[in-house]
Amino acid sequence: MHLRMRRPGFFLLALFLLARWSWAAPTTATFFARLNVTALQAGQTAVLAVALDVAPGLHVQSHQPLDPNLIKFDIDLDRNVALEFLDPIYPQPAVLNFPGLGNQSVYTGRVIVYVPIRIQPAAPLGDTTIAGNVTWQACNDQVCFPPQRHQPFSITTKIVPADQPVTVRDQDLFGGFNWTVFARGAPPQPPATHSATSVDFFGHYFQLGSSNTALAMGVALVVGILFNLMPCVLPVVPLKAIGFFEVSRHNRARCFLLGVVFSLGVISLFIILAQLIVVTRHFTWGEQFKYGWFIWTICAILVVMALGMFGLFEIVLPDAVYRITPSHESIWGNFVFGMLAAVLSTPCTAPMFAGLLAWSLAQPKWLGEATVIMVGVGMALPYLLLSAFPALARRVPRAGPWSAILKQLMGFLLLAVAVYFAGGRLASSKEFFWAVFAVIAAAMIFLVIRTVQLTRRPRPIIISLIVAAAVIWSALAVTLRLTGGPHWQPFYPQALADARATGKPVLVEFTANWCGNCLALEASVFHDPRAAQAIAQHQVILLRADLTDEHAPGWDAVNQLNPGGGIPLTAIYGPHQSEPTKLTSLYTTQNLIDALNRATAGG
Repeated sequence: MHLRMRRPGFFLLALFLLARWSWAAPTTATFFARLNVTALQAGQTAVLAVALDVAPGLHVQSHQPLDPNLIKFDIDLDRNVALEFLDPIYPQPAVLNFPGLGNQSVYTGRVIVYVPIRIQPAAPLGDTTIAGNVTWQACNDQVCFPPQRHQPFSITTKIVPADQPVTVRDQDLFGGFNWTVFARGAPPQPPATHSATSVDFFGHYFQLGSSNTALAMGVALVVGILFNLMPCVLPVVPLKAIGFFEVSRHNRARCFLLGVVFSLGVISLFIILAQLIVVTRHFTWGEQFKYGWFIWTICAILVVMALGMFGLFEIVLPDAVYRITPSHESIWGNFVFGMLAAVLSTPCTAPMFAGLLAWSLAQPKWLGEATVIMVGVGMALPYLLLSAFPALARRVPRAGPWSAILKQLMGFLLLAVAVYFAGGRLASSKEFFWAVFAVIAAAMIFLVIRTVQLTRRPRPIIISLIVAAAVIWSALAVTLRLTGGPHWQPFYPQALADARATGKPVLVEFTANWCGNCLALEASVFHDPRAAQAIAQHQVILLRADLTDEHAPGWDAVNQLNPGGGIPLTAIYGPHQSEPTKLTSLYTTQNLIDALNRATAGG
């Protein structure tokens, strides 16, 4: 009887406390959901954005909280047979330290989750509903509030024919979405209104839409021609000029035939890349250089070619070597040499090609393939012209000792490229550049010695000394820049979490020793005194994610931050940002300073 009398009091007390808590608990967050288009086109793609606005002074647990007992931020969608929902793309969380809670993986401010949608080609036309719910748990710096579970949302829209125009809306809300996420698998093409892609062509930005096929092909052709100016490919041009000129002196028709075969070798490699990148979507541009087997294969080919330039095959190696070594006078050699030149272009050209490649991925497969292949046509064009008009190489020394010297210098350059790739694989630091410098210096010393051996005339000797001094000085300056610079801490997920917990801005540079453009950024931007001053002013913690190896801990992070885009990539985590400020591709010192200012200001 005594117990029965106490039960009503217990329940009343519990109800009172619950009401008291509900009255005291603040509104932790509000949310809304939007589609990026006014209607869904059958057989096409669209994006759903769910935006959560967290109240000032609060944070919500991220999608992957550090404490598994906490409630994660989560989006759950109801099934719709007409639509295929891809995995939601959650923003990168911030790991912050709170006095009463310790380290927490959290979101603050506006949190935007993107849900890629594929509309079934046979989806019934007419009204449809996208429904789901949102779950989150908010906290202040001392305690966490009751979780908000399964808060519903619903969007009513229409499915229309694929050729019916739709209107793009809320472009600011969807500005952070990367359409290359649809590269996973073989998706339908994005809506025509979204095939417009911003292309950066050496600082000049323009839009490519689905109707700009001719412009895209023209840009692809020019980009391919410019591929020949990449550091790893540049030695090939004079080598082929010499080869075509030598063959043309005996047989002009065969010279042109070899040029066609070399060009077909270049284009064949781009056909393969088009299949891997555009059709099967199992590959990204330049990604092959992260694999050890690929690097060592390329290094072996380059060393064999360099030894051939030095004339070693003529006295040392057996006849079997001739059948596997690219020769300027053989059909097989020119085809393989063409493929090799195309392969060597890929680690240096990703930024130049990024916008065009994104446009290609958003087009029908045949058009995307044609665009990538057109880049190969552009790269092959100069060699075809050299073979058709070998007189363009008439200033190249003819057969004789001077021609042999030039050929051997090209061998040194090929050897330097091999040392660059091999050293980058063997060493995690940039000290391997001293080995590259040693090869270049040896080439210049060789030039001076051979010049003195061939002539006693002062003019050629003085010219060789000037050339050697200029090249060695330039190589030394570049090496000093690449091996010096700011102090970087190695990246791994816990290092990022620890750095963010300090409350200071954190800059993560995603780079690789095989990425020529990454090295160019380090040698220019991060050695600029203005960049150093900005980094010191904001007390930025610098982390380097070295992606030279395929098993590097930074690959997951770079794929999340820049899906399909690869490197160079720099991510700046501001103290109060839920998502980092990103710098993709090549950028200037001023771009870096502006990004640091935005990140530290919370924007």
